[in-house]
Amino acid sequence: MTGHAPAAPTVLLATPYLPPSLGGVEQYVWHLARELGAHHGYRVVIATTTGRPMGGRPGRSEDGPGGCVVYRLEAPVLLSRTPVGAGWRRQLRRIIEREGVDLVNGHAPVPLFADAAARAAGDTDRPFVLTYHTGRMRKGRPTTDAVLAAYEQTVLAGTARRAREVICSSDYVVADLARLFAGRATTIQPGADLDLFTPGPVPAEPRVLFVGSLEQHTAYKGLSELLAAAAELKEQGSPVRLEVVGDGTAAGNYRRTADRLGLGGKVTFSGRLYGADLAAAYRRARVLALPTSYDSFPSVLVEAMAARRPVVTTRVGGIPSLVRHEDNGLLVAPGDRTGLRSALTRVLTDDALADRLAAAGLAHVRSKLGWGRQATRTADVFARVLEGRRPRTVAVVAPYYPPKIGGVENYAERVATAIAGDPALRSVVITTNPADRRTGVTVEDGVPVVRLGTWARLSNTPLNPLWPFQLRGWLRRMQVDVINTHAPVPGLPDLAVALRGRRPAVVTYHAGSMLKGEAAADRIIHCYERHVLPRVFARARALVAVSPVSLAARHPGALQITPGVDTDRFTPGPLPPSRRLRMVVYLGRMDRTSSWKGVDVLLDAAAKLPDDVTLTLVGSGDAVPDHRAHAERLGIADRVHTPGQFTGDDLVRALQQAAVVVLPSRSEAESFGMVLIEAMACGTPVVGSDVGGIPHVIDPGTNGLLVPPGDPAALADALVSLLGDGHLADRLGATGRQTAVQRYAWPTLTARYLRLFRQVNAEERELPRVL
Repeated sequence: MTGHAPAAPTVLLATPYLPPSLGGVEQYVWHLARELGAHHGYRVVIATTTGRPMGGRPGRSEDGPGGCVVYRLEAPVLLSRTPVGAGWRRQLRRIIEREGVDLVNGHAPVPLFADAAARAAGDTDRPFVLTYHTGRMRKGRPTTDAVLAAYEQTVLAGTARRAREVICSSDYVVADLARLFAGRATTIQPGADLDLFTPGPVPAEPRVLFVGSLEQHTAYKGLSELLAAAAELKEQGSPVRLEVVGDGTAAGNYRRTADRLGLGGKVTFSGRLYGADLAAAYRRARVLALPTSYDSFPSVLVEAMAARRPVVTTRVGGIPSLVRHEDNGLLVAPGDRTGLRSALTRVLTDDALADRLAAAGLAHVRSKLGWGRQATRTADVFARVLEGRRPRTVAVVAPYYPPKIGGVENYAERVATAIAGDPALRSVVITTNPADRRTGVTVEDGVPVVRLGTWARLSNTPLNPLWPFQLRGWLRRMQVDVINTHAPVPGLPDLAVALRGRRPAVVTYHAGSMLKGEAAADRIIHCYERHVLPRVFARARALVAVSPVSLAARHPGALQITPGVDTDRFTPGPLPPSRRLRMVVYLGRMDRTSSWKGVDVLLDAAAKLPDDVTLTLVGSGDAVPDHRAHAERLGIADRVHTPGQFTGDDLVRALQQAAVVVLPSRSEAESFGMVLIEAMACGTPVVGSDVGGIPHVIDPGTNGLLVPPGDPAALADALVSLLGDGHLADRLGATGRQTAVQRYAWPTLTARYLRLFRQVNAEERELPRVL
C-alpha cells in the first residue's frame, strides 16, 4: 500500500489591510505569510479588505507573498481608519470552507474584521488565534474614546474569549489590555527583513529620517514635533536635513508647516516607499527619529536597527522594551522638544556615539528580531493549537513582589521566571500594591504581574476587602490551572487557596513561627498559626517548606525546596576578604515590625569593634531612623552607614566588598536567610545567629560562624576573629562559595518546582492531599 504524506495545514490570516498599504500590521502579516509558506510547511490564505487606498479590487487573486491566495472583501465605508462592509462573517465562512482552512488567525486592533473572522471560525468549528498589535485605542476625543472603550469591553472581549491562543506584539499590549490578555498571551514582536534591511556604515551627512503614516489620525507619530526641532537646529547653525517617508491625508499640512518654519530645501517628502527603495532611505540616513506620543512596538525602529542606524524615540508604550537608553538608542519624553533636539544633536555630531548605538541596535535585532525567528515562534503557537495543546498557567501568589526586597519576594520571582521559561507552562503573578489602592498590571521579563490595591496594613500584612472579588476574577480571566502561594504574611495567599475552586494549590511556606514577643500581636499570630494555617495546609495539593524550621516542614508529605542563588551573577570579587575594606555589612529589612532581624544587636556589637571597622546597613524601612539614633547613643554614628536599598550590580558589589556579612536574627521567624547564600556565592565569609533556619545554612567553622541570638558580645568576638585572621576569612569564603554552587544554584531548585507543577496539573496523576 502506498503511503501519502499528510496535507500541509492551511492557515487563514485575516487582516483589515495588506501591502501596498503602509503600516505595521500590514508588514507583519505580509512577512509572516511569506515565512510560514516558505519555511514552515503551511499553505497560507489571506483575507483582507478593500478599505484603504491601494487596497485592491474585491475578489480572489494569487498575488500574496510567495504567490499565496488573497481574498479582498469589499469595504464600501471607511470610518476613521476602520473599514466597514456587510456580510463579512458569511463571506469568511465560505472562504474557510472553500479553501479547507485548518486554523484562522485574526489580526487587530482595527475593529470588526478580526471579530468577524473569529465568529466565522466558530461557525465552522476551526480554532481561532488572535494577534493583537497595539494597546487600548484612544484618540483623545471623549465621544470616540467612549465608543472604542465599549467595543473593547464587549465585542473585543468576546473575540478574545473565542481565541484558543492570543499573540501580542509587545509586553506593553498585554499590560495595557490586561483584563483581556494577561496570563493568556504569547508576546511575539514584529521582526525585520534581514535580507532587505542590510547594515552599512553610519554616514557623515546629518540626515534625519522619519518613516510613518501621514494620516490625520496618526498625528501622534510626532512629525510636527520633529519639524519644529529641525527648525530649531537650523537656527542654531546645524546643516541638518530631514527626509519624510510616508503619505496620507495630512501630508499637505506637513509640507506647509515645513515651509512656514523656514525649512524649505532642508526637508524632502519622499512619499510612500517600499522594498529596496525604503531600505535605501534607511541607508541614506544618519539617524531615524520617531518622537511618537503613543505606540506599541513600531516596526520602523526595528528596520532602522537592522540597517545599522541609531534611533531617537520616546519612552512610550512598548518602545522601552526595544530601545534601551544610551545602549542601542536614545529615549526622550514625549512632547519634550528640547530633549529631542539635544538627542538629535548628540547623534548628528558624535561619530563614536552614533556608531556605538547603531552597532548595539543591529546586534539586538539580529539575535532576537529577524522575521525567521518570529515566524518560527508563531508557527509553534499554531502547531500547539492544531494539536489541541495549551500551556498550563501557574499563578504565583505572594503578599509582596520585587522591586520590594526580601527573601520571599526574591524566591517567588525566581519561581515565576522559571515557569515562564518552560514551554509547557505559563506564568502569572498576583501580588499586592502596597503604595496604592488601585490595581495595576505590568509585564516584567515576560511575566504579567497583577498588583492588587491595598487599603490598609495590619503590622506587615496588607489588606483590602475587595480582594475576594478581584482575585476570583483574575484567576478566571487568566485561565489559571495551578496556584502557587507564598507566605508567611497572611491574607492574600490564604485567600487564593480558599478561592482555588478545582485548581490544585501548591503552598510554599517560608517561615517558622511569626511570634514577635509582643503580647497583643502574639495572641493574634498564635490564633492564626493554630487555627487558620492548618486549614490552609490541609487544602494544599502539595506543601513546600523552604527550610527544616518552616511550619510546613512538620507536616507529613511536605517537600523541602530551599531558596537559591544566581551563582553566575553573585560571584567572588577581585580581592579576597583578607585584603578588603574592614567593612561589616547587614542586608535586609529594617521595619519596626521586623525587629526580630536583630539590627539593634548588631549595633551593640559594632560598638565593641575597633574604631577602623565600619558597619553598613543596606536596606530600607521605618526603623532606619531608630537605628541611626541608637548608633548616636552608642557613639558610633560616624562608623555606621545607611545607604538605602541596593539592587542589581550595586547589591552584588556590596556583598563582594564586605569583609563580613552578618545576619543577627533573634527569632525562629528567620527560617533561612537568603542573604547568607548570596554572600557565600560572592566568596564573602558570613556570621549568623544560631536560630531558625540559619544553622541549616551555616556549618560553623566550615563555611561561616554561628553565635547565640541576642548576644552582642559573642557577635563582636566572631567579627573580630574574622577581621583579624585573613586566612580564616579566606577559607570560610572559599568553602561558602562551594556550598552555594553545590547546594543552592537556582536552576536545580526551580526544576523541582516545574516537575511539581506539571505533576499536580496532570489529569492522570494526582498527588495525595497533605493532611
